[in-house]
Amino acid sequence: MMEKVAVSMVMLLCSIVAICNAEDSCPPAPKHYLELGCKPIQDKGQRCPNRFECPELTDRSGEKCYFNGNIYDAGKSLSVEDQELVSCSPGCRCDNNTSPASFTCAYIDCPEFFNHGSDESCIYQYTARGCCASGKVCGEDMEKLSVCYMDGEKYLEGQKIYPKNDGCYFCHCQKNFDNSTIVGNPNCYEINCGIELRNIDRVMEGCIPVYFGTDRCCPISWRCPEDDDKVIVEGRLDAVETVNPKMQCNFGNLTMSVGDSLFSDDKCISCKCTVPPMPHCIQSRDC
Repeated sequence: MMEKVAVSMVMLLCSIVAICNAEDSCPPAPKHYLELGCKPIQDKGQRCPNRFECPELTDRSGEKCYFNGNIYDAGKSLSVEDQELVSCSPGCRCDNNTSPASFTCAYIDCPEFFNHGSDESCIYQYTARGCCASGKVCGEDMEKLSVCYMDGEKYLEGQKIYPKNDGCYFCHCQKNFDNSTIVGNPNCYEINCGIELRNIDRVMEGCIPVYFGTDRCCPISWRCPEDDDKVIVEGRLDAVETVNPKMQCNFGNLTMSVGDSLFSDDKCISCKCTVPPMPHCIQSRDC
């Protein structure tokens, strides 16, 4: 089991630092860094960013809320533009009754979520950023709709598309849909995991994200520091080798160099410092 988790971590390391990528491409930022507004740093001699700087995490006021680079005072609601990014969590408002201040949001259960039957005579249609279906088309009216193709699958106008190889994006089938690209496609949108909406308390406590496998976009849980945490040092001798402090991860009272892991009794989860300054964890798909 540990071998499979280790393989997953190697795959993630390859995907992040681009050692397994084509020469002309760099991978996107890890999702938690992207949503926390961290700045990618590409040190001399590196083809792609090899670490991130997140100074705003220590500069944030505990009395305010933060989302998508914007600051909200207590009692203020998300702007229309920011709310659109998390349409399935409407009415988000900054609440300073918690420490630190955090957002409270409503949650939507769309009617179509409860329709588990596969009625091929009808489809639900959505607006580009809408959470619930805006309408339903059935029968012969479906033949009047534009057709889109992605990953060998057929979609009709108004349907949402979730690309197999770009888990952090969804697309919206429209007339003249271009399936040759995802990033930069006017009908494709990056998924916002809502880390600042739902997990900022974990982040401020120094917890790190746990991802499911290497291709799932958003964290599934968080691993927080514990008193008995220990670092497994890999490939270096502490007493001899000098480590660049910028290439280290911090977790609780521990300092980890790139390649170091956290000791854990849970054989299904592997936590490692791959791209500083935060380690993160991978849960094996076999658990």
